[in-house]
Amino acid sequence: MKMKKKFILIGISVLSCVLGYTQQTALNSQYLYNDFAINPAVAGSKNYSPLSLNVRRQWLGIDEAPVTQNLMLHGFLGQNTGGGFHFFNDASGPTRRTGVSTSFAYHVKTGKMSKLSFGLSGAITQFSIDRDKLITQIPGDVAVLNSSNQVIADVNFGILWKGDRHFIGVSGYNLIENKANINALTTPVVNTLDRVFYGHAGYNFKAGALIDIQPSAIFRYMLNTPFQFDGNLKVTLKDCYWIGTSYRHNDAIAVMGGIDIGNFMFGYTYDIGISDIKTYNDGTHEVFLGIKLNRGDSAKSPWKKRNRIYSGFSTDS
Repeated sequence: MKMKKKFILIGISVLSCVLGYTQQTALNSQYLYNDFAINPAVAGSKNYSPLSLNVRRQWLGIDEAPVTQNLMLHGFLGQNTGGGFHFFNDASGPTRRTGVSTSFAYHVKTGKMSKLSFGLSGAITQFSIDRDKLITQIPGDVAVLNSSNQVIADVNFGILWKGDRHFIGVSGYNLIENKANINALTTPVVNTLDRVFYGHAGYNFKAGALIDIQPSAIFRYMLNTPFQFDGNLKVTLKDCYWIGTSYRHNDAIAVMGGIDIGNFMFGYTYDIGISDIKTYNDGTHEVFLGIKLNRGDSAKSPWKKRNRIYSGFSTDS
């Protein structure tokens, strides 16, 4: 079994190099709690500045399987504008994607409890291959010796319309589709950062005085990869405690839960694989930690009312 897992890892690494999967937007399940991860238009839309750390350990039990870390902060800047940054690190076998993006958003009120937001972000990403983790049968393999780090820049864009109970948004990543020259295991290839498009929407229903129920969905499309759909259901008690489940088409079923008390936020997700690789791993773990900065300083923000949106289950008002 352990040998099979190693062969699976080698296959994953080859696909990562040749198809550039690790060079795209990293997969995560905690977007239910942190929508800034999939749409730059969210920057500055809350009445506090969330500082968050997300760590995802995929396919537990497979050596060198994908591990992703995200550190994010965004907040209100003034005059209906917001800004933020996103540091990310995504490693899979010998390949690694590390970078930073900065976002700017502009918010327009469309009603007493709704607003339309436009976001733009620029990203710089370094792609690298760890030669020490590449095992070859040929000493001095030219593909290993010639492998080098590449740094490229790209642009992302998003639109978000949300109200007290609804949200709907679209976003696009890697819009320029810049190219990185990275050696595959045998042949130098040119990998393109394919455009990635997201669509997400949901509605929050009241179920009595203490319970909120939020069904939502997210669509993800990238050229040359299968269309991806997530259906989600989240239940919140007293605006503080929540549980949820998510179905990712042909990939995984996720169960999740968390708390949102005072200035502290915590979330945990466990993905149960339903794809062919499920036999060789023990699932995926993801942890989210967040702190609300500048909370209660509503005089600086035009959004004094709480919006029950994709990730915001704050009791701030």
